Amino acid sequence: MAHIDTFQSRIRFLKESAYLLSTASPTASAVLGAHHDRLLETDELDLQAPKKDWDAHRREFCGACGNLMVPGWSCKVTHEICRTETKLKKTKAAGRTKQAPKPEKMVVYHCLRCERRTIQTLSTRPSKHVKTSYGPLKMLPDPIVINKESKVEETKVVKSANASSKQRAKARKQSGLQAMLAKSKTQTSSGPQKGFGLDLMDFL
Repeated sequence: MAHIDTFQSRIRFLKESAYLLSTASPTASAVLGAHHDRLLETDELDLQAPKKDWDAHRREFCGACGNLMVPGWSCKVTHEICRTETKLKKTKAAGRTKQAPKPEKMVVYHCLRCERRTIQTLSTRPSKHVKTSYGPLKMLPDPIVINKESKVEETKVVKSANASSKQRAKARKQSGLQAMLAKSKTQTSSGPQKGFGLDLMDFL
């Protein structure tokens, strides 16, 4: 446990010292950075560390001279495209054919002190192909036709309602006339008939 703490403190001291001396004395900073890398390789931390962490460390210090990599001051950063051939693919017609080369994007860190090139490949995300499934199409009725049919049905209902009301009014009138005729008949038949059936009110 004490050895690990001592080792971590030495690594931290060398890294911080390299950063502090990078402007005042770039040569001393490079020596400290190189010693920092040798300590990591001695304990095989370069093999145990994840690739992402080791790439980040290599972007900070040059792997050859230990120079602190500051873009635009102690190193130059460029982007390149490398075309690599993919695996062979079998086809039905002719055995094996080569596919078109697949481009890969790379970032190149060019150390201005020792001219070493540190190349790191950018991980590209695979393109996502979204498959859209279309179900069976459903035929929807025309809303205009539905409106026309509903209007026709409404007019039919209104006409039938008007006809039925007229028939009821006609029937009421007929029943009223029949009742009046029956009443008049009963009055004439029940009342006494004198002379010509004339009353005093007929002469007034």
